[in-house]
Amino acid sequence: MFSMLQRVLVHFSALARPPVRRVLLKQIYFTANEAAWLAAATGFALGAIVVVQLHDEYGQSRDAALRLLGSLSFVELSPILACLMMVARSSSAVAIELASMRISGEVNELKRMGLSIKSYLMLPRVLGITVAAMALTAVMALSSVLGGILFASGWDASYQIFALERMLRLDEVLVCILKAMSLGLAIGLVAVHAGFSVQAQASDVPKAASRAVLRGMLVLFLIDLAWAVIR
Repeated sequence: MFSMLQRVLVHFSALARPPVRRVLLKQIYFTANEAAWLAAATGFALGAIVVVQLHDEYGQSRDAALRLLGSLSFVELSPILACLMMVARSSSAVAIELASMRISGEVNELKRMGLSIKSYLMLPRVLGITVAAMALTAVMALSSVLGGILFASGWDASYQIFALERMLRLDEVLVCILKAMSLGLAIGLVAVHAGFSVQAQASDVPKAASRAVLRGMLVLFLIDLAWAVIR
């Protein structure tokens, strides 16, 4: 996987080509835009549940509950949940697409046309999934904050104005962004590797999808564990 990452980064300049950018934008659209509502709804419910449990069940003040929610959501919950959502939705789709192209001979046709597989197929999908992971994580984290504030304060507008400042810390926001980027990059690399690892049999396509999902989930939790150890 590290060698694939190196090959992808070497061809980063290919984004200057319009066809590669179009593939990248399509990947971001299908990965992030179509799942944004789900990430927002999940985040809102998550924030409400955490605040209600901390405030009602464990006797935390609403300020303490919101501070804990901000830390939990941005540092731990939103990155891993958003990326798990992407593994379920997008990893298998990318693996199936690439595996089908390989088996049907489309990959060889692209090579004969002089197109770089790394630039046209690998780079936009890996980068698109990475950008989508960061976007969905941001949507989920902000939605969880909104849900927590509304359930903690109702419609007390004056309280809501100052709640964000009390909840969020710059270092936690930076960790959230970097963690989402690393998780998204791993998802993309695993999915692309699974898609290109098939042989010439059509029965390998569902196997590639299964490998992309299972290995993607494993890699996500390992990277999340590494982040926990580093912090």
